[in-house]
Amino acid sequence: MRVRSSRASGVAAPVRRAREAAVIAAFALLPGTLGAGDAQVLPEVTVQLEGAYSMPPEDAFVWDTWIGAGAGLLRVKAATAYVTADVETVLGRERRVFDANQANYHLEGGVRIQAGRHLVIPFFHHVSRHVVDRPKTQLVDWNLLGARVTGPLPRAFPLPGRYAASVAHTVEWRTVGYEWELTGAVDVALCRRPWGALYLRAGTRFVTVATQAGLPRGNFADFRAEAGARLGKDARELDLFAAYEHRNDVFLFEPGARDRALLGFRIGFAPSGSAGPTQPIQWPGGSP
Repeated sequence: MRVRSSRASGVAAPVRRAREAAVIAAFALLPGTLGAGDAQVLPEVTVQLEGAYSMPPEDAFVWDTWIGAGAGLLRVKAATAYVTADVETVLGRERRVFDANQANYHLEGGVRIQAGRHLVIPFFHHVSRHVVDRPKTQLVDWNLLGARVTGPLPRAFPLPGRYAASVAHTVEWRTVGYEWELTGAVDVALCRRPWGALYLRAGTRFVTVATQAGLPRGNFADFRAEAGARLGKDARELDLFAAYEHRNDVFLFEPGARDRALLGFRIGFAPSGSAGPTQPIQWPGGSP
């Protein structure tokens, strides 16, 4: 059965029209407002690759992998328009040794606005979830409109690090019933050496759920705590980590949550201040 919020459906078309009008107006005004050197086209790119092994493994959940990229499209003074695209693939062992059973697509567009040492980021985020080599009986996707703030931790904090926080509202959904999403994350370097650093990362995601959702469950919170070694320098990084994760809605068509340990790696290139890779809990890339 496909469930769709009538309130969300009514709002979606005006939101799309307003967004398109804002983009057209912004580009129309550029020639008259920009001076020489004010604008940069494609000022940066970001890439990421991540793989994590679930402990204990299950037939449906053995590996969780991410691959994606992003780009700053246009930078005008303190504002950069960007897009990111990421794919999460869940691999199990039900039918073969490496059996991809889910593919989840994340697309985001927004504007990063530099405000001192911090970034304010209004964004539009789309998620579409799919089963692989299995019948799909329902559509599972949602669109978020929100704002994110990120930057370095205060200088008075005893360890160098970064934080991120966001709030977003679901303007359209199918099956999931998500309404509001709040996220927060912090990443700190415990000690730094010429080869890199030891780090700690923690993040959480709280979601409110509509009563008419296609999956019968209430509001929920995801969280993840991670520790590891970060190798590399500047914008290039290799993270080797161990993590503990509590994650809801691990299945597409029925409620379900999992608590699991993860052992994994992350390879990324994300210039400081970029939009960075998209992960289950949003995290902006860049060194502290």
